[in-house]
Amino acid sequence: MKRILATMVSALLFGCTGLAVADSHEADGPSFNPVEGWTCNYNDGKGPADLDTTVAAWNEWMDDKGQGDYFAVTMTPNYFGERAFDVAWVGVWRDGNAMGRGADLWINEGGEIADGFSEVLTCDSHANFASQNVKQPAQNDEDPDDDTFVVTFSNCSIREGRTIDEYMAAQEEWKAYADEHGFTGGTWIWWPVYGESDNDYDFKIVSSADDHAAMGANWQLFRE
Repeated sequence: MKRILATMVSALLFGCTGLAVADSHEADGPSFNPVEGWTCNYNDGKGPADLDTTVAAWNEWMDDKGQGDYFAVTMTPNYFGERAFDVAWVGVWRDGNAMGRGADLWINEGGEIADGFSEVLTCDSHANFASQNVKQPAQNDEDPDDDTFVVTFSNCSIREGRTIDEYMAAQEEWKAYADEHGFTGGTWIWWPVYGESDNDYDFKIVSSADDHAAMGANWQLFRE
């Protein structure tokens, strides 16, 4: 797991929130990571520079508390629908134990830092997902220090009469096709766990690209 990082990401949002970091598979089956997503709007008179200051204070607090099992990004929407927001916060824990310990620490000792976020943002949703990696993204060898990227979200459901096992088999076929035909980036399945209401989908598909040019190249490959 990478050390704590907060960065502004240009995101293509078809769903609600997103990003995940996970191992593709464990020896005894699929690997899952707990993910949280907040969707927020800036308070009057506040903006990205204010959030950067608050994030820096949060990073310092997390380092002081020895919290190295949590990865976070901030995301700004490029495409959006009726559930528009200014910025999303997405965090990934190493596992459920780290999530539980981190939540207790935040609730019991993070009040001052939380107040700093509340001065900048008002958040309308806080959801939790189980993230399952199905295609690992390649390392960006051209610029390994670049910590911005593009993420897309799609809400999906299993067709009536079909099963999850059939879908996962189709995912394996797609992964092989994508590798053969030059599609880049990673893919994750996000299974909703806590915090959502009245959702009309079974899971989210989350895909990453190094930048908009790479996302556009994938888009074009769908046409060919």
